Amino acid sequence: MAHSAVRLDKVRSVYDGHLESLRHETLDIDNGSVVMVGDFLEGEREVRKAVVPATATIDTTPLVLVSAPEINYSEYRTVDGALGAVTNEKQFPFRAYRLEKGDIFSVSKDALTLIGASAVNGNYVVAQNGSVKLKETATKGTEKFVGKIVATEAIGTATFVGANGSVGRVTELVVIEVIQN
Repeated sequence: MAHSAVRLDKVRSVYDGHLESLRHETLDIDNGSVVMVGDFLEGEREVRKAVVPATATIDTTPLVLVSAPEINYSEYRTVDGALGAVTNEKQFPFRAYRLEKGDIFSVSKDALTLIGASAVNGNYVVAQNGSVKLKETATKGTEKFVGKIVATEAIGTATFVGANGSVGRVTELVVIEVIQN
């Protein structure tokens, strides 16, 4: 199963250290997802609950971007090293970054709920009820978090594996600028 990927192009909290350690009890959460920061977990002083955006809080609560290091524990297969092979498992802490106006990040297109087959430059992304994926919209909206799609680009190359042909190692990224959070 493929998982989404993230690239922190110009995110201020990478340098200023405004990071969150979060954990979700029932969901595996991919990098490139967005969640809200909840209360501290019982008995913890650094790890907080990861909260899935909901209608009641989308308009008032800032989002954080999930981007834990892609650590591969099983290197016996080449495909295991791909960005799309990594997820943050339930009940284990993961890293998330606070976003602010002007930050730029990129996510693979499977981290988004798109209007069509590909993201459209100039469209916006907002939180959606009951999902950790951002949703593409044609208009800005009134949500607390609004990002603008500024570009799409492909990274990686195809890997040839002999008689079976090539295996796609190309990831299509959608570049997003934070308009408000």
